[in-house]
Amino acid sequence: MVAAGVIWLVIRFRRGARLLAGLRPILSAPRKWRTNLAIPAAVAVLAAVTVSASRSQDIAFPQLDAVVDCPPTACQSGCGPLCHVLDPLGQDPVWTGRTEALLLWRSSPQGLPLFNNFNGTAQGPALNAADFASGMAAGPRFTLFRHTGDDGAIEFNYFRVQSFQAQTALPDTQGGYQLADLDQGIFCCPTIDPFNSVSGDLSSGFQSFELNRRLPTEGRLQWLAGFRWVQWNERIGIDGIYAALPNATQGYRTATNNDLYGLQIGADSILYGLGGPFRIEGIGKSGIFYNQAGQASSKTYSGDTFVPPYVISNRSNTQRAAFVGEIGATAVYDITNWLTVRAGYAAFWLGGLALGSNQFDDQCLCPLDPIRAVTDTGGSVFVHGLTLGLESRW
Repeated sequence: MVAAGVIWLVIRFRRGARLLAGLRPILSAPRKWRTNLAIPAAVAVLAAVTVSASRSQDIAFPQLDAVVDCPPTACQSGCGPLCHVLDPLGQDPVWTGRTEALLLWRSSPQGLPLFNNFNGTAQGPALNAADFASGMAAGPRFTLFRHTGDDGAIEFNYFRVQSFQAQTALPDTQGGYQLADLDQGIFCCPTIDPFNSVSGDLSSGFQSFELNRRLPTEGRLQWLAGFRWVQWNERIGIDGIYAALPNATQGYRTATNNDLYGLQIGADSILYGLGGPFRIEGIGKSGIFYNQAGQASSKTYSGDTFVPPYVISNRSNTQRAAFVGEIGATAVYDITNWLTVRAGYAAFWLGGLALGSNQFDDQCLCPLDPIRAVTDTGGSVFVHGLTLGLESRW
């Protein structure tokens, strides 16, 4: 048995034949000699094999699996999965989820003179549509990524911010205000009668859903493409109390809706700190959308002792092209290897919208005149603010 083991070792090397030749005298010796010589011969053969292997340049020994200590911050080849945008620590998760709070502000409506100060003659602007400056509005954003095993992912993203609010009221002044456009008026219904007081309010809401394919990418940049739905709704109302009839109130109301559907492309990136616990991320995406837009407007009159109250209203809709763009930058810190805190800035630009104040010049809602309904989609809005949230990987 010892001789057979020695022969098996020897034949795995090029010089095995020479070594076998040296063993023939031992193997052909009488039994009692072979027993006494077997152990020394085995030791000699093993030594020869060792020397032969060390001198041979073309002998390949099988490599044993080595355990390499690769810290997550290394993210190098040979240290497990490579780091990339959705797997910044190289952990190769199956799911990533984010929950964030959006704290946003919207731009004021486009400028449109509505009322002038009045003291027998016009004294300059008193109320402009641009004066409806909304305060902060907050809402949640939920994002879920299903990793696809190829350094890419499927992304589901939804947020809703309801609602942006703005209110304004001019101080009560006897006969102190008059319509800014005496020829056109609001809703094509001019009047020269002065008002004692004017007040107004504006509200708007913003929500979005995305389904994106995150393309397989290694490193700091990841491309994305997918479908997006965006909704922007808005309501604006203005009330004025006539000076000649202190209880007579004229009201103007418009509600608009915009449902945008389209495809978008973009890129997500790690601008700083790939593989480390602190990172700065950046994202940008945009697309051309189909906007199913509509408006509903009404003119009301009440409180007059001699004229009965009335409501004149119209409604219309249209289909137009629109644009949606989004950019953002986020600071990220890993609390643990699976939990991350996020804080950043986001900005949105929406163009080709039907906005409330833009409808005032296009509708005709005047008693005894033909009613006209038109949906004006020439508006745009800029929304921006802060994002705060958590991310989990599992």
